[in-house]
Amino acid sequence: MYSLPIQIDDIEGEVPVIYPEENKNYVTLGVIDNGIAHIKYLDPWIKRVHTRFLKKDTSTTHGTFVSGIALYGDKLENREMVKNEGFYLLDATVLSATTIEEDDLLQNIALAIKENHKKVKIWNLSLSVKIAIEEDTFSDFGVVLDHLQKTYGVLIFKSGGNGGNFMKKLPKGKLYHGSDSLLSVVVGAINDERYASNYSRIGLGPKGTIKPDLASYGGELLLGDNGEMIMKGVKSFSRNGNIASSSGTSFATARISSLATIIYQNICKDFKDFSDFNPTLLKALIIHSAKNTDRNLSMEEIGYGIPATSTEILLYLKNENIKIFNGVMEKNKEFDLDASFFEFKKDMKVKITLVYDTEFDYLQKGEYIKSDIKIKDISEAGRNLTRKFEGILARNKKIELYSDNDIKKNYTLIVEKLN
Repeated sequence: MYSLPIQIDDIEGEVPVIYPEENKNYVTLGVIDNGIAHIKYLDPWIKRVHTRFLKKDTSTTHGTFVSGIALYGDKLENREMVKNEGFYLLDATVLSATTIEEDDLLQNIALAIKENHKKVKIWNLSLSVKIAIEEDTFSDFGVVLDHLQKTYGVLIFKSGGNGGNFMKKLPKGKLYHGSDSLLSVVVGAINDERYASNYSRIGLGPKGTIKPDLASYGGELLLGDNGEMIMKGVKSFSRNGNIASSSGTSFATARISSLATIIYQNICKDFKDFSDFNPTLLKALIIHSAKNTDRNLSMEEIGYGIPATSTEILLYLKNENIKIFNGVMEKNKEFDLDASFFEFKKDMKVKITLVYDTEFDYLQKGEYIKSDIKIKDISEAGRNLTRKFEGILARNKKIELYSDNDIKKNYTLIVEKLN
């Protein structure tokens, strides 16, 4: 029913183990998966284990691989994608080594978040229910994920799902159930050649919503000359503590949940209650940083693109060419950029990103997004919780957000002037 990767192969190699520093505050990434093995690389960082299963019924293959990428991804690939830093892990085991029904899986996910949301705000969910999303209806899994994020104030990073159609030379399948969750950040995979990976399933989401949101490196699977599958994987750890190789959107997702965790860890002021956690800000910063690859991939494949590193994104907060507005709006909100921001020129090339949350019609009797926000004259198409625009803004022009009703919505608006 749910999907885990095809195979994980041990390979040669070693990387130095990283350890938590004394007297340093860390945030925790929740890894909702099939368990994390207490290998030397990960054990110092596993803060808590949340499980309903006995150890003997827990396989830990996938959760270990995901966690290894979250903490060591750059070092293992020997290239800077995230700019890794240590952070704690919560092992939220929701799958045993046997099969599980969708309802039980969703219940396990909900319990993990419900019981840990006060201490764990960012969650990696590299699991899918293997049914393609629909054109007009949001899946139960997607709706549950939106409801959990809305209820508990958390942010979920969700893998888009893997497909094997390339083995039959057929077009790619649509994203799997759960990947239509609008509050989640849904992640596709690209390969070393900077194309979308053959297995990476595609959007858009129901009603033309932008899904996936982003993409990162997840390795490649290829059809061999004799009809066999060839894996060109990314590196992480197997459950016996060796360096290993595998491919999947799961592992691209781990890079981006890791990125978000590092950004939050660097801006967090309240390591006790995490009262300053702002999911729309984190999501907006990462989406704002995202770029297409030089292969000019489609939004259906990679959403807004590949994010920058944590170091680059953290610099946004100190950059005078970037204005970040956070707040709550109902019907309308105007932003007046002062003339000095435009350097007193008549217009300016800008990049604008808007991310907001809303209330949902969970029963989907009407519009699923009960209240949307559009940017007047700049981004008015469709109903979407994320918007991004690059173009010319006139100096005398206010940026005007407007909505179809006065339901309260948290928003983050980022305006960057481009040279």
